[in-house]
Amino acid sequence: MSSSYIIQGGEEGRARLSVLSEVMGPYTGALLDRAGPWEGLKVLDAGCGAGDVSRELARRVGPSGSVLGVDGDEVKIAAAWEAGAGLAHLRFAEGDVLDPPDGPFDLIYARFLLSHLTDVPAALAALRGRLTPGGRILVEDVDFGGHFVRPPLPAFEDYVVWYREAAFLRGADAEIGQKLPGLLAEAGFVALDAKAVNPAGLEGPVKVIAALTLEAIAEVLAAERIATRDQVEDALIMLREAADDPGVFMSLPRIVQVVGRTP
Repeated sequence: MSSSYIIQGGEEGRARLSVLSEVMGPYTGALLDRAGPWEGLKVLDAGCGAGDVSRELARRVGPSGSVLGVDGDEVKIAAAWEAGAGLAHLRFAEGDVLDPPDGPFDLIYARFLLSHLTDVPAALAALRGRLTPGGRILVEDVDFGGHFVRPPLPAFEDYVVWYREAAFLRGADAEIGQKLPGLLAEAGFVALDAKAVNPAGLEGPVKVIAALTLEAIAEVLAAERIATRDQVEDALIMLREAADDPGVFMSLPRIVQVVGRTP
């Protein structure tokens, strides 16, 4: 798998994903509700991180089904194994998410995966090849330009621009969300259902993600000469202050959710 993942991994990456999963829980849960029934399915969680969604998938498929979570980050996979201990029908593997060690699958789930890849059509073709006839795919990914903050905050606007530029320079697409329905159709998936959500709030973890993500891409921003460490530090101060201010209304990127199946 050719990846241009610009976000720091390891323990810091795992901690950020934990906060993100807390924010995304209701939205992903609603997607999974729409995509049922689940009992007895064989499922792949492609790019599972620390297995937050994998555990929910395992709960839904039950002991008669199975879930395999695959990720390329050994720290996240170790955390996933630890958190999923005791679930015999939930397994994890470190490696290429497009070439999992098992299959075919009845359903493949991928959240925030495709926006980090350099060849999305090839990735979707590979995932389709791992599905059973009539198997389903569930994809959630970002349309990064869909952020907002009110009152306007220059540091927030800088963060959005910096992230999009860093992804672009590394060959990835931070705007892929709005393109997902078309990409899945071109990959041969049918019976598509697409929705968009835009998590936002005046308080809570939804307002913490911007600072966590900016901090996690600081090295790439410096390496690509997009922003200096001092610029990032100044922006982080303002983002953290805004996160603590109940008068600031802040969002995550717009997130597109698409369900499809193989013919």
